[in-house]
Amino acid sequence: MERILIGATPRNGAFAALTRAISLARRIGAKVHVLFVTPPPSPDGRPGPGTDGDGARLRLMVQRAQEQGVGIEYFVSEGGYEEEVIRFARDRKITLLVAESADGDGRPAEAQSLKRILHGISCRVELVSPRRSETQTQGEAT
Repeated sequence: MERILIGATPRNGAFAALTRAISLARRIGAKVHVLFVTPPPSPDGRPGPGTDGDGARLRLMVQRAQEQGVGIEYFVSEGGYEEEVIRFARDRKITLLVAESADGDGRPAEAQSLKRILHGISCRVELVSPRRSETQTQGEAT
């Protein structure tokens, strides 16, 4: 069975990638894993930067997909995004990572993050280009 992974953070909800993964899972009977990674707390115990977004929209999308019969689970992890995605993909034997393409849209840090993930995993990867409205919504949330 195909095991699809979507990685998201409070700053990047990866909604286009999740929409694509749900659509693909419906067609081929795959299992979708949504990993929401929050940054670790600062040394003084305060939440990490960008943790104001709690993944509520992602959880709602997951719940709706579950109600429609899609095999999908939601996980939360704390730590470095790249390390957590790589670890999760290895531990869960993920066969396909669906990620949003960051190339050419003014997000060089996210492009570098994706490159590090691609070097650390051994599964297939599908890149999705978010629609303009989705990138504006994500940018407004930060």
